[in-house]
Amino acid sequence: MIRIKLNQFEADWAAFPQVEKEALSALKNKTILISGHIIARCLCIALLYLNDAKKLNTRIVYCGDDCYDLERRFFLSDRNDISCQSYDSLSELKSELPGIDLAIHTGVCSETIESFAAALPQEVSAAQAVCAIAANSKAPVIMLSDSRVYGNAKRGRVYAENEYADLDNLDPQYEENQLVRAVEGIMQCEAKSRSLSLTTLRTGIVLGACTGLKTFIDGALKPVAEKKSFALPSTERKYSFVYISDVFRAIVYSAGKLESNQIYNVTGKDSTVTSAMISAVLQDVYGSDANLTLDGKQDYNFCSVSASKIRTFGCAPALDLATALELCVMSYAGENADLKLPNTHDGRLKAIQQMQLAYLLEVDKICRKHNIKYFLGGGTLLGAIRHKGFIPWDDDSDIMMLREDYDRFAEIAQTELPANMTFQSGKTDKNCFYEFNKLRVEGTVFATDFAKEHRSINIGIAFDIFCHDKTANTRIGRKIHLALTLFTRALVLNKWNKRKVDNGSRLQSAVTNFFIKITPLRLSYFLMNHTISFFKKKKKAKYLYDGMGRNVYNGSFDAGILDEVIYTEFEGYQLPVPKRYDEYLTFLYGDYMELAPLSTRLGCHEILWCDIGKYDALNK
Repeated sequence: MIRIKLNQFEADWAAFPQVEKEALSALKNKTILISGHIIARCLCIALLYLNDAKKLNTRIVYCGDDCYDLERRFFLSDRNDISCQSYDSLSELKSELPGIDLAIHTGVCSETIESFAAALPQEVSAAQAVCAIAANSKAPVIMLSDSRVYGNAKRGRVYAENEYADLDNLDPQYEENQLVRAVEGIMQCEAKSRSLSLTTLRTGIVLGACTGLKTFIDGALKPVAEKKSFALPSTERKYSFVYISDVFRAIVYSAGKLESNQIYNVTGKDSTVTSAMISAVLQDVYGSDANLTLDGKQDYNFCSVSASKIRTFGCAPALDLATALELCVMSYAGENADLKLPNTHDGRLKAIQQMQLAYLLEVDKICRKHNIKYFLGGGTLLGAIRHKGFIPWDDDSDIMMLREDYDRFAEIAQTELPANMTFQSGKTDKNCFYEFNKLRVEGTVFATDFAKEHRSINIGIAFDIFCHDKTANTRIGRKIHLALTLFTRALVLNKWNKRKVDNGSRLQSAVTNFFIKITPLRLSYFLMNHTISFFKKKKKAKYLYDGMGRNVYNGSFDAGILDEVIYTEFEGYQLPVPKRYDEYLTFLYGDYMELAPLSTRLGCHEILWCDIGKYDALNK
């Protein structure tokens, strides 16, 4: 397993944490040629990680530097999903690699180039060889370039894909720019002459903890980790940065979702800055520990670029500059650093968790009073078992019930809840079409991208209540029940949110979109609820499923898992969990004791509008 050989920073970008499962399907069962240097090596590690963790089943042919070190560190000779060749051997493989489904050439993207004269023939030869190999298999090519291709950028200018600055061809200062432009030109010429599909991704300066990539700001990151002072080079111009996982995201999208034969700029979120702005970001995160000054005026061969095009085509970056810098700083501080990721809730997370705990205790009191069986669910259950409380970066709470208890709680809650809490369902809020019930805190706002479009409903801080319903005992019955559940949920959620279904099947999507168009929302909502609870009167049901939540995709599980309750510590209180929690959590998450990738520990919701009102006093 690759995972056990990686530290937490390598495991973060290797897990492709910001890439959706459906997007990854573009690489599934493919044979991929990967050539280049540091980024190519990291991409190989990441794909091997996904082969182990997500059964991606890719076959990798890697042509790059340090093959021996890579093979020795990861025991690649024991694997049958990768073969390694030296970078210089690419030209010898032109006729020896039939059956390539995709070629990814990272070339000199974000590489430090010490000698233009030495690098040029090698890189030109590699570019030509990649195109020849791809042509033999009629495979598409994805090429990584970078913002040096735009030339000697003007101060204050941000460059789109078809805009170029001057390039002083005789000035040695711009040799890196010349090389990047030459390699990209060779690839484009070869692709055109061979009728290849070529997608070019021009990245900003690529950051990556424990990757080996070097940038002009690296000198500042280690001193911040060690709480030492440092003079950061002052720059006249802005530069665009991007974290390596967002580069991987762009590669995956290029393989399946973006238009081919296009050029796209790739940057991070809010990541086009001067060095003074980098200093400000670090000081905002670390305060006085980031004792940075600016020293002199110096500019670098990279420039600032606009990534509006790739975002318009549906591939938006996931990480902002603050998170990217923090990951790099943490890597210098070491595995056991007590440095925390940026707080995405503007300092409110502690207060939000205290409010969520108050919810739990109120629900627990009501359920005990009326003998209603419930369990901590989802991430709240995981937090109870793994952290004895909230997952440190989580901002919501979940409980789960069986159908009889769920319906009883819905009847009782409206009269039992305290005045500042509201029970929300399709019956109590006519504009609400969630498939599960919620509790809301009055006088607060907690709007995700989903909720901001539905301001007619209560969008206060929420607590989710899920029902695990009975399903069929036969395998075919469970498949039909699951398919109908997903269909009726799509009727409701896609119509409510004015989204079209696009599940990869044109026929299924077209049929579903047709019924979404002709079926009234209220009728769809009735059909969804009836479908989810269809087997509620079934006696001796052997299986349950989570028809209301994201775990519906996991299918059904043994009904006996939710038979018995035990109590475990949660934030100093004893709260109920399934006695067979290990089986349940394994069903949901696999190895649930393994922490999520570092860059995802930012809360499961991207909050666009948060106001905790009078409860802000909980922060004090």
